[in-house]
Amino acid sequence: MRPARPTTCRRPRTWAAVAGIALLAGSLAACGGDTEDTESAGADGSASAVGDKLAAAMKPLDAYPVPAEKLDNVDSVAGKTLFYIPITKQAPMFTTTEKALAVAAKAVGLRLQVCDGKGTPTDIGGCINQATDAAAAAIIADAIPYALAANGFDAAQKAGVPVVISNQVPDPAHPESKTLTWVPVPGSEQQTRLFDWIASDAKGKAHILVNQSSDGQSPAAYVADGKAALEKTCPECKLTVNKVTSSNFALVPSSTSAVLLKDPTITYVDAQFEQYLQPTQGGVQQTSRTDIKVVTGSASLGGLKAVKSGSLSAATAQAAAFQGWVDTDAALRLILGRPVPEYTIPTRLFTKEGIGDVKLTEDAELSGEWFGPATFTDEFKKLWGVA
Repeated sequence: MRPARPTTCRRPRTWAAVAGIALLAGSLAACGGDTEDTESAGADGSASAVGDKLAAAMKPLDAYPVPAEKLDNVDSVAGKTLFYIPITKQAPMFTTTEKALAVAAKAVGLRLQVCDGKGTPTDIGGCINQATDAAAAAIIADAIPYALAANGFDAAQKAGVPVVISNQVPDPAHPESKTLTWVPVPGSEQQTRLFDWIASDAKGKAHILVNQSSDGQSPAAYVADGKAALEKTCPECKLTVNKVTSSNFALVPSSTSAVLLKDPTITYVDAQFEQYLQPTQGGVQQTSRTDIKVVTGSASLGGLKAVKSGSLSAATAQAAAFQGWVDTDAALRLILGRPVPEYTIPTRLFTKEGIGDVKLTEDAELSGEWFGPATFTDEFKKLWGVA
């Protein structure tokens, strides 16, 4: 099992991966189908090094990285409302996070209110305004870029409602404060592991199509990091990016098939997030090609079942249930005016060869046992003084 990475007090962070990557204006309203080709060049990786990384990535942790800093006066939040706003409930992972949030919130006496952002600025802004008008104890925004709803986020904080933004690369234009914190996730790590698996499976020569989400700057940053790693480990690999968006799901199959029909050298397709998996596979099926292997990131129970059945070649997933407890912890610390620690969200790579011992049930997914010992809920309760 992998040892848990330590959770330390928050420190200044640099985000080189996103330097120079501008927020895609109006990205949620854009149509899918924008593609770009990038050839890999240069190599300082090795097959053995990649193999070691893949082996480690497929193992669960020895322990979850639960914060060490305890909270007092948590009982003062009882009866208040915590708002959870995912960018879209089409993403299965957010359902797991929502369920975990409900349990964590209940443990400290908070009421959880969920509002679906539906992938559009209008709905997301409406959800934030609803939380502000309700004088929420805090808002947890999942995968929502700050710039996409800046007016709403600014107004919420001005009204005394703290904001936790999860599943995003921190925006340097909106640094952490007493009313704002960021909970980044291992999107770059997941993307890199998928590319590592493809490079290994293809024996160092592959042409990959990535259906990259254009919902903000973070998905592009994850792919950029994955590409940088791929250039080192697989100099003969080629990457084609097809930009898709959650606000235009209907266009994903046609844009995917168009790219595949245009370039028959593509033999691997990566649906960046599982919410795009079904329409991506639909696009592959439209080409009638049977030589294409499909992978996905941020997978949930459905994705892992597809890996086990063989309809999906590989998947990475992040500990969405643990993230629900982490997000609650971050919200509590903002509400109570305490420093917010730096969190680490575990991730894991799944393939058909290594998934045999994984319990593929909703209970197992919600417990977090896919990624490590399912004891973190008790540890958080002890931190909050409600065990």
